Amino acid sequence: MITWFQSRMLLLIFIQLFINVTSAVFTQEIQHPTIDPRNPYPNMEIFNYGDSHAYVFKNNASDKLLINIDGSGWDSVLGIKSEGMWTNVHLGAHLLQYFGDKYTILIPEKLKRQPGLIYYTDMEDRANYTADKLLNCYSESINGYLSEYSFASITIVGAFEGSYLVPLLYERLINKEKVKSIVSIFCGGLSLYESYSILNRLETIPIAYRQMYRYFLDVYRPGNYRPDSYLENVYELTYRWYNSFIDIRPFDYYKHINIPVLFIAGYLGSNVPDDSFRYLRENLPEKPFDYIYKNPAAIMTNSDFLNIIDDIVKWLNKTNQ
Repeated sequence: MITWFQSRMLLLIFIQLFINVTSAVFTQEIQHPTIDPRNPYPNMEIFNYGDSHAYVFKNNASDKLLINIDGSGWDSVLGIKSEGMWTNVHLGAHLLQYFGDKYTILIPEKLKRQPGLIYYTDMEDRANYTADKLLNCYSESINGYLSEYSFASITIVGAFEGSYLVPLLYERLINKEKVKSIVSIFCGGLSLYESYSILNRLETIPIAYRQMYRYFLDVYRPGNYRPDSYLENVYELTYRWYNSFIDIRPFDYYKHINIPVLFIAGYLGSNVPDDSFRYLRENLPEKPFDYIYKNPAAIMTNSDFLNIIDDIVKWLNKTNQ
């Protein structure tokens, strides 16, 4: 069974050559010893709040909550299920394996998506797949749950797309004083536009990546008309998605956050340069922030992914969460 992180990295390589494909096309069989593809999400409950819903895995012996904000893609935040088997699982399945004995785990779903399904051709989903709509959805389901259940501490873990939204989401939570730590995987302080500008100048970056960066730098150059279509496939996503994310600058929110945060710098394909993390470190030296730098020239392997989970476990133990 392929992990979400590995499929994400494989996809980011292939889309340079084949723009109009979905993330479900390119997979390889990678067995993960701790996840049952028939039931990677045992004892799952679904909580509905307004137009939003979240998946909850309760640990009645714990007063800690871990919230997972997922990365980008056209499937459910849980992954893809076909003929009774999960052919692809996301970060939440791994967090459940590693942290389910210590935390209640909450995974808010995107928009109106349902477990295991793909929404690549769903026009309503494509039209609504924006940062603002995701924030509204996530805050509605998370705040709905927090209004019913109380916890002594809350940890938020975001990856890729989710990491850009985490500091904005933090400001919207009703009990944000209970949030004791944040983990940001592959997102620093700079915007996507700023990151693309830096990466485009690095000769160590493969030409296919730099072609993509140059394309977006041209489209989103200040003063240019910004297309708002959700019909075309633009490097896996849509113009509307990029319009909503391209200028989000996490630094502007982290400068107001004073809880421990772990930033994990990415591998090749994460589209975030180390400079984005150094910018945080140099401009917010007084903050209780920690940084782990990976190899920006390497494609992440399954072993590397497991090492990231280990990094998170050690860091949360160190911060007594």
